Amino acid sequence: MAKRFEKCQIDVLKSAFEESEHLTREKKIDLVRTTGLDMEQIASWFNRKRACKRARKSLGDLERINAELQLAMEESREKEAELQKKLNENKQREAELEAENQSLKQLISSYLWR
Repeated sequence: MAKRFEKCQIDVLKSAFEESEHLTREKKIDLVRTTGLDMEQIASWFNRKRACKRARKSLGDLERINAELQLAMEESREKEAELQKKLNENKQREAELEAENQSLKQLISSYLWR
């Protein structure tokens, strides 16, 4: 089973990661001396840390995009409801005008056939 790093080792690695996410060979050698870890352990820790950072960024991006989509969907629903209301009003007005038109046609017809 893999041995966990000590807190002081993690603190040194975190500090180095904050300075730069990618290590130079010299910095790796310095970290080997400072932490007592080997180069492979240090490189692996940095790789995992970068992967976690990318994953957190991706998750944040997805959450932001999801929020934007939810807002757009709500706006779309509101616009759809508004358009549906206008459509219903127009249909009602069309029916009223059609009835008025029929009434006027009958009136004209009755005057013409007198």
